[in-house]
Amino acid sequence: MSRVHFEKAVGIAMTTYSAVRPQVLSSTLEKGLRILRLFRSTQDGLSLSEITRLTGLEKSAAQRLTYTLHGLGYLDRDERTRRYGPGLKMLDLSYAYLIHDDLLERALPRMLETSRAMNIAVNLGVLDGTEVLYKYRIPHSAVAFDNALIGVRQPAPVTAIGQVIAAFSDADVLDRMLSAGLPEPVTPYTLQDPEIVRRRVAQAKHDGFVISVQQVMLQEIAVAAPILGPDRTAVAAISMPVYMPEWDEDRVRRDLVAPITAAARAISSKAAG
Repeated sequence: MSRVHFEKAVGIAMTTYSAVRPQVLSSTLEKGLRILRLFRSTQDGLSLSEITRLTGLEKSAAQRLTYTLHGLGYLDRDERTRRYGPGLKMLDLSYAYLIHDDLLERALPRMLETSRAMNIAVNLGVLDGTEVLYKYRIPHSAVAFDNALIGVRQPAPVTAIGQVIAAFSDADVLDRMLSAGLPEPVTPYTLQDPEIVRRRVAQAKHDGFVISVQQVMLQEIAVAAPILGPDRTAVAAISMPVYMPEWDEDRVRRDLVAPITAAARAISSKAAG
């Protein structure tokens, strides 16, 4: 990621992070988490001066918090470059979340079964504001490294998971999803017309699935189906990404719609039970 795109991503993250400020918010904790969030958007590490500038903290506060996070193991420091990166303790937080995730516990066996049967990656995603957050992924050899990791975020309005969740949610979910505007195109095919998004969501409500073509990655086709809660609204969705030229939309519709919707229904029935 270029420095310009990195700083833009950081700015968006900080805006989202500070959108709600309850009166009981601990400012010190918030500032420490602000530092940790920087590392979602860079693989190169950050110097103390960069941390100070990107967080907007005073130098003394940034230094104190960075040193504390390093001392506790949440940040590592390269002694040669003096740059900071995520420490192993960060994984403790991820583990604590995942081990308590009832949805993942229900979904994982069926995701594994479907992935093995089709020899294709399977993703589990949820809606977080205007983004899809990938909570778990069963990777496949054809998937790029960064697309095999959990915690990846993509713009919900243009992704198969985001659209199918919106289709099986209250109408205001789609309205909120579109309220911030559509994302800047990352491929020549990324949707830029909100009315097309609305039509695709309406079609998904009828079909029970969404197929997206080259929306967030060139040559990628994804098919997604909703996981429904006891009230029959979407709590998540699963998807299968495949790649051109081996696959086209007709083949996805013919070969993958049935297994992905069957898996989603099976997971949904466990949620309803």
